[in-house]
This record gives sequence, structure tokens and C-alpha cells, in this order.
Amino acid sequence: MRLTARVPATAANLGPGFDCFGLALDLCNEFTVDTDAEPGITWEGEGADELPTDGSDMVTRAMKAVADSVEESFEPFQLHGLNRIPLERGLGSSSAAAVAGVALARAWLRLPDQMDHRELVFDAASMIEGHPDNAAAATYGGLTVVADGRVRRLEVSATIVPLVLIPSSRLSTQQARAALTESVPREDVVFNVAHGALVIHALVTGDLELLRTALRDRVHQAARLALIPPARALFEELDRSFPVCVSGAGPSLLAFPEPDVRLAEPGDGWRAIRIPVRPTGVEILKR
Repeated sequence: MRLTARVPATAANLGPGFDCFGLALDLCNEFTVDTDAEPGITWEGEGADELPTDGSDMVTRAMKAVADSVEESFEPFQLHGLNRIPLERGLGSSSAAAVAGVALARAWLRLPDQMDHRELVFDAASMIEGHPDNAAAATYGGLTVVADGRVRRLEVSATIVPLVLIPSSRLSTQQARAALTESVPREDVVFNVAHGALVIHALVTGDLELLRTALRDRVHQAARLALIPPARALFEELDRSFPVCVSGAGPSLLAFPEPDVRLAEPGDGWRAIRIPVRPTGVEILKR
């Protein structure tokens, strides 16, 4: 048996949508399990020389968690990961691995669907990995909103083609979250709720002028940008002309220039890639 999970990168938060908005990007990792190959774990691409090969990786852990939940087990297998999503850059690499592991395990064990299959994948992956906003977008694709464990997916306008700016420097989610304050003033909460509603409208309708205002945030972005001054400097430069936000916990940035606009190179230590929104989430391929 040979199964491959293809799962997209994700940008969470999207400015004011802290811990509840997610956007799937057409940059996908592929994880293959093969029972006919020599057992073991191998990696290719981003992080290939640093990811564990002893079964403690997120894909294997997620697969085991699903099997344990139904008191099943797997025969020996080979896991090979082709990673295109950079690690610790705010692009959902960990959630992609968790979603892939859950989807692979469910396909392998041929578990019956008691409700929508994607809902089952999302529930398990978000519990295992701990970031429902990323897990939702990686599972469902498109633009997702999570509240109380419920996911709603929306179609993004075809005119929205994000420019993803990825630095060579990293920032762990733990570091980024530790920089946040324990409480938020009421007026800042109101500000983010209002602007979050505008983000949804702007992305669905393709209104880039509105999106530039809508992406304002008073909860997390300033604190996270302060951790990496080069990211803050580039953010401020882009913000003069285009809608821009921190991708997830950072330090990657997500900008939304007009599709025909070409930006100057962001400088040393940065990659700038146009990555369309991916309308579909995780896919299982049988080969």
C-alpha cells in the first residue's frame, strides 16, 4: 500500500483575526507512507537535515494518535516527506504535518465517517497540534474562520494573489506567543472585531483598497514584529503602499499588491514569492 497526503501551507491571523482566521496557500508538502518499502523515515526539502527520523515527528505522532484512539496499529512502513513549507516561519508547517498524519491514518485504517470527513480530520489535527486556525485552512482550503471548534470556509476572490515574504531568520510560535500581553484593552478588542469583519469582506470581494485598512491589528502584530527588527522594517515599508500583515506568528509577511504589480527585491535574507490561495485543503492520493 502506498498513500500520499498533499497539504498546503497556511497563513493564520490575517491581521485582526487572531487565532481564528486562516488562509490556505498553494505551497504544498507531500508525505508518503509505503508498506512495501524498507521501514524508516526520510525527509527531502525544507528542514530535511534537522527533522527527526525516530518516529517523534508530527506526522508519525498524529498517525499514532489516530490509531490509538480506535485501538488499532500499523504494520511497518516507510514515511517520506517532501517539504516545501519553510519551518518556523509562520506558514503552518507543523499544522500541515498534523493534518497529513491524521488524514493518512484515517485513509489507511479505512475509518468510517460518522460526520463530514474534513471535520474529523480538523478536530483531531487541531487537538494534536494545538493551532485550530492553521489546521482549519490546511484541512478545508480557502479562507477559514474557527470559533468554538466550528469551521466556516469561504471562497476568496480570484483577484487575490498574496505575495509571501519569507526571511532566513526564524521565530518559534512559543517565542512569538510569549511576547504577547495577558490582557487587551476593550477598545482594542472592539477595533479588532470590526476590522476582522472587514478582512472577510475584502478577501471575498477582492477589494484591496478596503483590505489595506482591514488588516490593521492591535493585539499581536506589533509585539511580534518587535522581536525581529528586519521584519518590522520591511513591514513598515510595504505598509506605505499595500495591504500587509504578519503571517501567523511570523516572521514571514503576507502582502497583497495588485496582480500586475512587481515589487523591488526585499533585500538580503528574504525570499518573495507570489503564491495563490489554494481552494482545496488536504488531499489523499493513492499511488
